[in-house]
Amino acid sequence: MKKAWFIGLNTFKESLRKKTLYILLVVALVVIGASKAFSFLTAEEELKMIKDVSFSGIEFFGALIAIFISLTAISNEIEKRTIYTLFSKPITRQNFFIGKFFGTILILLLNFILMSLFFIGLLIFKKSPPDIQVFKTLLLIFIELILIASITLTVATFASDAFNVIFSFFLYIVGHLTSYGNQLADRTENVILKGLWKILHTVVPNYENFNIRDKVVVGIDVSWQYIFKTGIYGILYLAVVLLIGSYFIQKREI
Repeated sequence: MKKAWFIGLNTFKESLRKKTLYILLVVALVVIGASKAFSFLTAEEELKMIKDVSFSGIEFFGALIAIFISLTAISNEIEKRTIYTLFSKPITRQNFFIGKFFGTILILLLNFILMSLFFIGLLIFKKSPPDIQVFKTLLLIFIELILIASITLTVATFASDAFNVIFSFFLYIVGHLTSYGNQLADRTENVILKGLWKILHTVVPNYENFNIRDKVVVGIDVSWQYIFKTGIYGILYLAVVLLIGSYFIQKREI
């Protein structure tokens, strides 16, 4: 595990040098800060708009950062041929993969904290300190981002960067449309389509489970029971994804 942490810290330091990361972070902060432009609304409506825009911005730009960092974590090592140096040492491929995952989560956590603090500061500036529901929403968003990063990192063990980008964004969109898919599946009488949707619904991560901002923005309390169940769902899915990634990195010819 120490070797994995060593690789993770190196991945974290290397990611800090990437200019694209800072561009995404700055744009995210600008979008969150731009929510102040709705000052022409009533105080209550403005606060709802700030929360809605900020939650959406943290999730969307967090997803972009998760995909970008995970996408290049392994391919950069192969392109620079530093992976051969790592594997010449007593480091297993599983340690390498888990270490890349740790490094990705660290850089993702840093960016998530910066965006969240900016958002919380904006709420305090508007004299509306964040309540527990805000932190519940942020918690589920972060779990979703970890899941997105792990899937992108796993796909990177057996597919090209071009395919990975398309696949990750496609999965992100489909994962947020599951509720609409369920409604369409319920309306159709075609048994085959219903069966295919059930399989797809089981395999594809349901990112919409982590989306509670619509409820929180309008003042609906989300129970800790739901947070717990959704967290367990994310952890189990994450475990399966990491096992798949560990398998493919072991089989990959490098």
